[in-house]
Amino acid sequence: MKRTKAVKATAIALAAATAAGIPASATTMYDPTSVPELTLDVSGFATAADNGIELPELEDGVLSLDVSIADYQMSSDGTQIQKLWQQAMEHYLGCTLDINWSRTNNTDYQNNELVVLQSGNVPDVASLTKGSAVNEYGEDGILLNLANYMDYMRYYPEFMADTNGGEKFAMLEDGSMYYFMDGFYNPDDIQGAQSFTSFAYRFDVLQELGLEPATTLEEFDELCAKLQEAIDSGAVDAQYVIMNSTKDYGLPRGFVGIFHTWDCLYYNDGTWRYGPIEDNYREMLRYLNGLYEAGYIDPEFATADTNSGNTKATTGVALVCPTLWSGSAATWNDAVMEEGMQWGLAYLPENEEYGTAWKWGSRQPGKSLSSTMGIYVSAEVENPEYVVAMIDYQYSDEMINLMNWGVEGQTYTVEEDGTKVYVDDIMSADLPSVQSANYGLTASSVCRTGIVYNPIDFNGMLDVISNPEPWWNAEDGYYEGKYWVETDRNGGPDSVSPYDRPPVTYLTADESSLQAELAYGGVCDLRARELATQFITGQMDIDDDAAWESYIADIKSQTSSDFDGIISMLNENTVHPDAAAEETAETTAEETATEAVEEMATEAVTEAAE
Repeated sequence: MKRTKAVKATAIALAAATAAGIPASATTMYDPTSVPELTLDVSGFATAADNGIELPELEDGVLSLDVSIADYQMSSDGTQIQKLWQQAMEHYLGCTLDINWSRTNNTDYQNNELVVLQSGNVPDVASLTKGSAVNEYGEDGILLNLANYMDYMRYYPEFMADTNGGEKFAMLEDGSMYYFMDGFYNPDDIQGAQSFTSFAYRFDVLQELGLEPATTLEEFDELCAKLQEAIDSGAVDAQYVIMNSTKDYGLPRGFVGIFHTWDCLYYNDGTWRYGPIEDNYREMLRYLNGLYEAGYIDPEFATADTNSGNTKATTGVALVCPTLWSGSAATWNDAVMEEGMQWGLAYLPENEEYGTAWKWGSRQPGKSLSSTMGIYVSAEVENPEYVVAMIDYQYSDEMINLMNWGVEGQTYTVEEDGTKVYVDDIMSADLPSVQSANYGLTASSVCRTGIVYNPIDFNGMLDVISNPEPWWNAEDGYYEGKYWVETDRNGGPDSVSPYDRPPVTYLTADESSLQAELAYGGVCDLRARELATQFITGQMDIDDDAAWESYIADIKSQTSSDFDGIISMLNENTVHPDAAAEETAETTAEETATEAVEEMATEAVTEAAE
């Protein structure tokens, strides 16, 4: 089907940013002049010519550009890695770079980004934080269609091919492409997740009582009963067994994966679905209602904000928290008000009916792209061939290594088994994330070098920003581990949720707006959360079929168009894996047939000539 103003849609708009665990006061510690000067011989690095790329001649051999980027807590301006980035880039392009950098705080950048695009007066190159929303400006002729310059790319196509959905993920339905998507490099294929994939427990209380975290829901019920008994008897100083860490994500977010559903729009088993109206979701609400009726859940679970959640956790109000971000347990342990208090983590308990609990936000293995951020190029840019080649080079292994790890022997070393290790100057610092940022290393997540957004190396990021937290599993008992790694190890392959691997869906701008009504933060989501609270607290009877049907009708009534029609529209415009495979097979067959006909014709001509 022909489409105009086509934009890419993904299953769920995930607005969670990577938590670096850096207190606000740490910003005073950023000082790029505090680190030693780095030296690097870039003569052994690749060049565009080495890659078979023929770039046109530049007047005076200078490439002049206006580049606008988003800055994080620390700007890369003047850092050692930024200087080496320029040296390596000039070597690759075979020219001198004269870049006028415009740097804006990330929050302000996001607020003004669409205003700049709407004005039509865009810089030569710019960071992108609005994802596929910019595609319409490309179709209006404001942004460069990168698909016309694929001959000048050698590295980005590998990220396109390796991403779930393949090249179609990075392109629009007509094959056009208006921005380079943010890259992520996961060399060890760690498919861990960031948040809502574990329950937090008061480890000190469990150990004192001779108890362990739950591995199944049945065990969780038994554990809650024992903890409530300890509270009632005065053996444990707490008010409730279960708390919620924030009202921004409702209590169901901690349990939906256990029941193999989701709390808003998601993709599963070959179709788009709306989790809160599924039978699995109803079963989950029934379970939470049982916990609430037993008196286990803090009555403020639906209204307490993040600050009050932190207070409850650090002052001993509750003993279990099913909804939390990675790093929360470590943060709480640093701020506890009672000596000996310790929070720890265990993977989500299993519902034996469904098997391993699904976790949200599983990382893709290898090289992958994320459509939420990236880089766009003005359609009016001079020398687009150079610009495309320059941005593409940021996706090369050697540039990813330079921007994330720096220079071997100066910012990192390599062990005999090939493992990279940051030098003591970084890892022995009070905050390795801050010290790595002082060098300008992208893995710090608080300083992003070059033209952002470019690939982050997962291993480097884990080393400098992920703090170890207390963990438990049935095999190892109590130990320390990093959230991303442990959620992969303890969850295993079956824990990767289908909503983390949705197929490509092509939508117009209007269709995308309809899709957003069912996504997280949309009108349906807000109403579903409100009504879910009523079921959990018993204001509405979860066992009353009439009440459940009324609930479904209420949610569906929130959309500006027909709810079921939106679901059908999404399914109609989804490139299903089977269909994509059939299309590829048909194309291959057609090409083979064409080649056969051409070969026969050539043979006939040859025979006639002879």
